[in-house]
Amino acid sequence: MISRAIPLVLCIVCSAARAADPAPAVSPEPFFRHADYGALALSPSGKYIGALVPVQGRMGLAVLDIDGKSIKNIANPAEQDVGWFEWVNEERLVFSLVDLQKGLGEQTGGGLFAINRDGTDFRELVPTAKASMDRMSRRHGARVLRMLRDGSDDIVLAVNELSERYPDVYRVNTRTGRRTLKSLDKPGDVVEWFADRAGAARAAVVDEKDEGGTRVYWRPTEDAKWIEIGHYGIRGPRMQPVDFDGDGSLIVASDEGRGTFALYRYDAAKKGLGELIAAHPTSDLDDASLVFDRRKNRFVGMRYEAERPGEAWFDDDWARLAKGVNNALPDHANFIQREDADRALIYSSSDRDPGSYYLLDLKTSRLEPLVARRKAIHPENMPKRTPLRYAARDGLSIPAYLTLPPGKTPRNLPLVVHVHGGPYVHGNHWEWDPEAAYLATLGYAVLQPEFRGSMGWGRKLYEAGWKQWGGGMQDDLDDGVDHLVKEGIVDPARVCIMGGSYGGYAVMMSLARDPARWKCGVNIVGVTDIGMMYDVTWSDFFDSDWMRYHMKDLIGDPDKDAAMLKASSPLANAAHIKAPVLMAYGGQDRRVPPVHGERMRDALQKQGTPVEWVEYGDEGHGFMVEATRYDLYRRIARFLDANIGAAAPR
Repeated sequence: MISRAIPLVLCIVCSAARAADPAPAVSPEPFFRHADYGALALSPSGKYIGALVPVQGRMGLAVLDIDGKSIKNIANPAEQDVGWFEWVNEERLVFSLVDLQKGLGEQTGGGLFAINRDGTDFRELVPTAKASMDRMSRRHGARVLRMLRDGSDDIVLAVNELSERYPDVYRVNTRTGRRTLKSLDKPGDVVEWFADRAGAARAAVVDEKDEGGTRVYWRPTEDAKWIEIGHYGIRGPRMQPVDFDGDGSLIVASDEGRGTFALYRYDAAKKGLGELIAAHPTSDLDDASLVFDRRKNRFVGMRYEAERPGEAWFDDDWARLAKGVNNALPDHANFIQREDADRALIYSSSDRDPGSYYLLDLKTSRLEPLVARRKAIHPENMPKRTPLRYAARDGLSIPAYLTLPPGKTPRNLPLVVHVHGGPYVHGNHWEWDPEAAYLATLGYAVLQPEFRGSMGWGRKLYEAGWKQWGGGMQDDLDDGVDHLVKEGIVDPARVCIMGGSYGGYAVMMSLARDPARWKCGVNIVGVTDIGMMYDVTWSDFFDSDWMRYHMKDLIGDPDKDAAMLKASSPLANAAHIKAPVLMAYGGQDRRVPPVHGERMRDALQKQGTPVEWVEYGDEGHGFMVEATRYDLYRRIARFLDANIGAAAPR
């Protein structure tokens, strides 16, 4: 049995600050400030912990000697923050940068750097975005494909060295910076590479520019010829690479013959799907996180997203370990990192808990708290987040999350429908969500639907959203409100809608399509006219493959579907919008340029519709700076209170 222990390590990092935390208040600061601590990771031997820690107002990289109970800051960039890191081997780490004090429109970080765990032998491997621009280089785009852990200082990267669009694969020595090209014989314009455990590039997804589809390639060894194993358009079942197991076999995800993506071992002899590894009846497993045990040289389990995070174990030892951890930390999603030593690092989080790290001694079964990521958030005061499903008017089952005000009777509450962006993404998860938690703490019920078009819930829900902007996707939002009204949870006279990006589009379209239902709307960086998505040449996806191919299938063809797109344009239907609107845009946004908001604002103000407008000049498609977020959510709190809250007219 795993037992909880008094903290014995990392008190150097956490500085015993929790006891002095101020009492929680309904203020945006605790919810929207950057996390106090970033990720932690065990070294391969389990003797050290790398950690992202606060240092003089920035996020730095530190290494804790567990046995020596000492900590050393090894990377503290003066004008940047360390955003991500990983162990290369027992002596060396790599990391990248971000600037948490600048808006998304002014980010100049990224890059990749290496350093010893004692802070010596620093090496730039890939320059930052700013350095790349200064040097006329493309090399700020890099993705780590494999930490080799083979006794060398090498890693395998996919780097945009020769092309801004299509990366190449390099084996890179993190001490000398020496590169070895591994993709000289690539099978085409590769958009995604997969390396096996030895670092060989052995699977690739190739962009078919003339068709808008993809081809998937595989090869049995690094020096073998590429073999096409799949050719896919936007429609129908598909197969895609996921990872390589220790024996060199390729793991793929496929929804062939089923409604959701399942995991299989690719069968080279059959040239098709082999052993079924795992499947879920309602959730896709294509983005599941497979757990690899280096000691056993194989996958031992997986973690996946469904209505709640789940796990499945293929190994009895890991299953027993996970059971013990889950018993010690109940009602949480617990992620175990185990290396070669008799220690494991546990990251534990829930819908009410933003997450804490623990160190588990596998010999004594003692679990020691290390650090809470957000000290100002007290889980016992946070609202619960409940997965639910409701039936759309055509019978389609819509997954959703409902967050209710803590301590209040769930009857006749004011409601905020929060619409995720994308829209073709897995938008919401069972986790502590700062927006839902903040709004619920203010006294609002918060509904977050995974409306049709959302991914991760099977092909039927995804494809049902094609060409349904302003149509079935909006119906799903309305049907969610009606479900909660029927249950008696929500007051139909106090309903507001809020969202960002596509969610901002859904806000404006809802207000135009059904003025009597919605009392107000909060549009954050939202699309206001589908036509502008095709016409605004300074957006970052203009004339992209996504625009040339997928937009026409998923949203609509600007020529063939012109009438439908006009009917689905909030700007073209602005005359129907009567409810007050709060609109917030980033001045540097290249995904949805501010002209979307400006034209809608002008049309609404001209006809007398109440508009509160704010533009944050240094932000992009989303808001990074803490002061920006504090200001925005104070505005949102006042706006909701005036329209559906305590201050709203009855």
